[in-house]
Amino acid sequence: MTSPAIQQLFAAWGAWLRSFGYLKRENLRAYHLVGPGAIVSLSCLGWLFSTRLNAAVQSALHWVLALAGLDSDTRSAETPEFWSNALSWGVSHLEWLLHWGVMAIVFWIKVKIMKYLLLTMTAPFMGLLSAAIRTKETGQSTPFSVSGFLHDVFRGFRAAFVLFVLEMSLTLALAVSGLLLTVFAPPLALVLSPVLFVMSWTVGSYFYGAAVFDVVFEQEGLDWKRSIRRGWQQKGHLTGIGMVFSLLLAIPIFGTYMAAILGPIPCAAAASTLTFQSSLPAENPS
Repeated sequence: MTSPAIQQLFAAWGAWLRSFGYLKRENLRAYHLVGPGAIVSLSCLGWLFSTRLNAAVQSALHWVLALAGLDSDTRSAETPEFWSNALSWGVSHLEWLLHWGVMAIVFWIKVKIMKYLLLTMTAPFMGLLSAAIRTKETGQSTPFSVSGFLHDVFRGFRAAFVLFVLEMSLTLALAVSGLLLTVFAPPLALVLSPVLFVMSWTVGSYFYGAAVFDVVFEQEGLDWKRSIRRGWQQKGHLTGIGMVFSLLLAIPIFGTYMAAILGPIPCAAAASTLTFQSSLPAENPS
C-alpha cells in the first residue's frame, strides 16, 4: 500500500473506535439492535432448517429400511430375536449418528455463510444509518421508501454473493498453489505460505470493506461501477474497515456473534463519517 492508503487504514480504525461515541452522541444507538436481531433471526432460521433437514433424513432412512425389509414395522416375524435386537440397536445408533451428523453439517454451513447472510440482512439498516448520518453531516436527506429499502436488500445480497465467490476462488487458488509449491518447491512453499495467507486475508478484508462502503456510496447516487471506482480511491479506508470485520469474525467460537454486534453498524457509521466528513468531492452520478 502507498503512504496515503496506509494513512487511510489508520483513519478507518480510528473512525471505527469513535463510531460508538458518535452513535451515542447523535442519538443513533438504536441501530445497535440490528446486529443482535440479525443473529437471533439467523439462529431461528438455522434451527428450523436443521429440524426440517433432520426430519427429511430420518424419513428417508426409514423408507430405505422399509424397502429392504429391515424396518421394525416390516421386519419378518420369523427373524430371530438376536438379529432383531441387533438390527434395532443398529438402526437406533444410525439415527443418532445421522441426527448429529446433520447438526454438524448445518453448523459448518452456518460458519461458512453466516458472515454473508449477516451482510445481506444488515445492508438495508446500514443504508438507513448512512442516510441518517449523511443528513446530520451534510444537511442532505434521503427520503425513506419501500423500493429503496428493497433495493438495499438486493445490493446487500449482491455484495455478499460477490464476497462468497471471491472467498471460494481464493481458497481454491491458494489450495492449488500450495499443492504445486509443496510438490515442486517445498522450501519455497514454506516461505511463501504466510505471504499468500496475508495477501488473501487482506484482499478479503478489502472486499468486506467494499460491501460496507457500497451502502454508503449509494447515498451519493453512485451505481455499482462508480462505487467500485470511488472505493479504489479510498482503498485504505475499505481495507481498514474490512479488517475490523475480519478480525471480529476470526475470534474463536464467538466470532460471528461479536462481528454481528460490533461489525456492520459501527463499521457503517465509521464509513459514513469518513465519507461525509471527508474533503473528497462526491462523484457526480450522472
